[in-house]
Amino acid sequence: MAFNTHNTDDIEIRPRFKLLSKNNTSKEVLNKIEKLLSNQNKVVGKIKGNHIFLSIPEIDQHFWSPAMEVVVEQIEDNENQSSIRCLLGPKQTVWMMVMFFYISVAVILLFGGMYGLVKWNMGHETNLLWLIPGGIIAEGLIYLATKWGQKQGRDQMLYLVSFLYHAIDDNEMQRL
Repeated sequence: MAFNTHNTDDIEIRPRFKLLSKNNTSKEVLNKIEKLLSNQNKVVGKIKGNHIFLSIPEIDQHFWSPAMEVVVEQIEDNENQSSIRCLLGPKQTVWMMVMFFYISVAVILLFGGMYGLVKWNMGHETNLLWLIPGGIIAEGLIYLATKWGQKQGRDQMLYLVSFLYHAIDDNEMQRL
């Protein structure tokens, strides 16, 4: 089952969800999170404007440890409510590396496969056609590695979400 039960996409690698705090303005939410961050040492965070970047302390991190980006926005229609958008995923360096591999394999698959198909279509023998199944297998392996990594960081991911819920402390909060 997907991390985000409101999302039917079972292949999500970077889960995202949205919360609606009915009793807190955006400034109150930011102040509550900042206060809880300063009173504990299990979550590290940086606040920049209305963005909050939460992560696990470096001593407890591993390669697949998650990071959480939280964006707090005021609801225009009601000044006592705020919208909280959350994005969970691996650290930015890990995410960029995964995307680099995905894109590199896709580009090699596309151009090498096209060149191989053109040569084959012209009646020439080529081994470049092996790039097509090889590239598809490589893309699948990269996907499986990211899902395995997501499973490795799941407990820390749930801890970050729990921290956010406890920091906001709104009994009427809704998950959208």
